[in-house]
Amino acid sequence: MKQADIVIIGGAIMGASVAYFLKKDLGFEGSVIVVEQDPSYANSSTTLSAASIRQQFSTPENISLSQFGLQFFGELKDRFGEDADIAYHEGGYLILASEAGLPILQNNHKTQVECGADVDLMTPGEMKKTFPWLNVDDLAAGAYGRSGEGWFDAHMFLDLVRKGAIAAGAHFTKGTVVGMDQLGGKVTAVKLADGETIACGAAVNCAGANAGKVAAMLGIDLPIEPRKRTIFVIDNKKPHPNMPLITDTSGVYIRPEGDVYNLRLPSTGRPGSRL
Repeated sequence: MKQADIVIIGGAIMGASVAYFLKKDLGFEGSVIVVEQDPSYANSSTTLSAASIRQQFSTPENISLSQFGLQFFGELKDRFGEDADIAYHEGGYLILASEAGLPILQNNHKTQVECGADVDLMTPGEMKKTFPWLNVDDLAAGAYGRSGEGWFDAHMFLDLVRKGAIAAGAHFTKGTVVGMDQLGGKVTAVKLADGETIACGAAVNCAGANAGKVAAMLGIDLPIEPRKRTIFVIDNKKPHPNMPLITDTSGVYIRPEGDVYNLRLPSTGRPGSRL
């Protein structure tokens, strides 16, 4: 039977980050094993995400988390070497609001500014002047992140953090967790599908969209489940200079990606004629 002081379930960006900070920043001297069911990460929440970062949230806690992430982005070369790169594009977010959504946008903006976020609340006229290609006819306002918001390459980011965790002493292993033993409210062992058991002092649930399934192994009802999100890549023959990631009032978002655009539709609703 293998043994570890800490077993981390899930080895994408959350699991890799927990392992990295434990071993590198906190100097944890115990053994850390990260269990990942698919080392290719083809279906992980990390690599299937839109890989974006913003400060436009409604709570100080979420804003602080993003600010920590931005600080970490700025330390990549110091932490991982001069060649460290995640193709971060600071393109900003533009979150649009109709008259019905204006009070929410205003309240969120107030919280963001109080937390130090560089976000402007813009009138339709100001948006039209800054983004002349944008249809603002049915808009009441827009919140535009002038700095500290954008998108990056999730694969490159994961690769950096994972390798950093390994270099710091964490061990990654392939396996699917199917059960856990517990005693006195503490996890004492993690069981894998191949029959192997890893005894441990603690377990960390970093299973992403499958975190609810992992929690259920301990009888914990965690309201997290996988949900399908669809992103389309479209080719627009007419360029839109300085285009940020735009979140429409319908719930659709669109952002530039080189010479094409990424468009995500919500589970309900249809895209409008915004560009």
